[in-house]
Parts: sequence; structure tokens; C-alpha cells
Amino acid sequence: MSIFNTAGIGSQSVVCEMEISPSLGKSKNMEVLSTNLSKLIQGGRGSRVVLIRHGESVVNLAGVVAGWMDSKLTDLGRRQAHMLYAGLHPHLPMVKAVYSSDLKRAMDTMKYATLWTMPYTIDERLRENYFGDHENEHFDSWSQEMKDNLNSIHYAAPNGESWAQTRERAMNFLKENIKEDGVHLCFTHGGLMCSLTYEFGIKDILPNCSAVAFTLEEGKLKGLEFSWQFPELITQ
Repeated sequence: MSIFNTAGIGSQSVVCEMEISPSLGKSKNMEVLSTNLSKLIQGGRGSRVVLIRHGESVVNLAGVVAGWMDSKLTDLGRRQAHMLYAGLHPHLPMVKAVYSSDLKRAMDTMKYATLWTMPYTIDERLRENYFGDHENEHFDSWSQEMKDNLNSIHYAAPNGESWAQTRERAMNFLKENIKEDGVHLCFTHGGLMCSLTYEFGIKDILPNCSAVAFTLEEGKLKGLEFSWQFPELITQ
């Protein structure tokens, strides 16, 4: 499991293998996301949820361990969220509901990605893992042993949460809210998403503004429908 790295917390520059120009990102890559959503919406009966990671935040850029600590989006993070709209907007009228973590970086991503066109519900259970005593520490200042521990699925933050606890509250949210047939959007955080994708073979954090989709059956994750990575943007 890799949640953090030395180039910045969940840094897109390390995880994402694709490097494309901004103009290409607005077309082909967003078209892939749009195609994935179209297939999901047309997939028949059943509850489906799309989890979207927030855009790059100030704490991502600084390499700070931040779970419940709030943070604004960077200029790049706002740009990423705006670009998401190209892939989302054809399908928003068919979306059953939109949810977001109550942390600013997720809420702002949701607002930019939907251009303030959708009603939404805020739920704190979509927050990132609570890193307890490790909150606001700089990851690069840690020993390798501490880094390896945090990146383990068995990590439990001192006076905070374990990854298992993060997954449990995420599942409680899904069981309570994702009941109606159709597609639901949730704007959330990379660690929480990884706690859900781990059992499906995606064991590393996805880049900012990336998305994964699941089908649910009787409140349980039945299958991973797609995993889509936001492209790395070349800044001029």
C-alpha cells in the first residue's frame, strides 16, 4: 500500500504515468472518463457509486501529513477540478445524488467539477483517514520505518484512525446512502478510496482528481467497475 511518498503526499507527479498537454487532457482523457460514466449509467439496475479524489491541495504540495486538517486547493488543484467538468457534465442530469466530504479541498473540487449546478449533501464520513498525532507533520522528516508503517494497510495512527476504521466508516456511509438504483457521485480523499480499492487489487493511492466506480449489493462492494487516473498536466 502506498499512500505517501517523498515527492509530496499522494503526489501526482510520482503516481501518474501519463504526461500530456492541457489541451489533450481536455479532450481524449476526459472523453475516457465520459465513456466510463456513460457505460456505468447504461449498465442497468443496481446501485453504483463513483468516488472522486479531490484536486491537489496546499498540504499535498507541501508534503504534510493531513487527514482531517483542512486545506485549500492549489491553483493546479482548481484547474484539475475545472477540467473534470468536461467528463462529468454530459452525465450530471442522470446522476441520482452528489455527496462530498466536509473538508474544503473536497467540497471545492465538487463545486468546480459540477460548476455549482448540482444539489449536494455533505457527510463527514467521507473525510480522509484521521492521522491523529501525525497530523501536520512533514512526511520527509520521518524515519524510513515510520514511512513504511504509515504505508502499511495495518497502520493505526496514534490517537487517530486505522485504515480499517476509515474503511468501516466509509462503508457505513455507503450502506446508509447508496441504496437507490443508479449512479451516485462522492467527492472524497485518496486514502479513503485506497482503503476501499485495496481488496480489488488497487493498493496505491490514485492521483488527485482520479475516480473509481463500484457496484453495491445489499450494502457491500460487489465489484470494481472502472478506475480512471487524472493525467499529469504539463505546466508551461
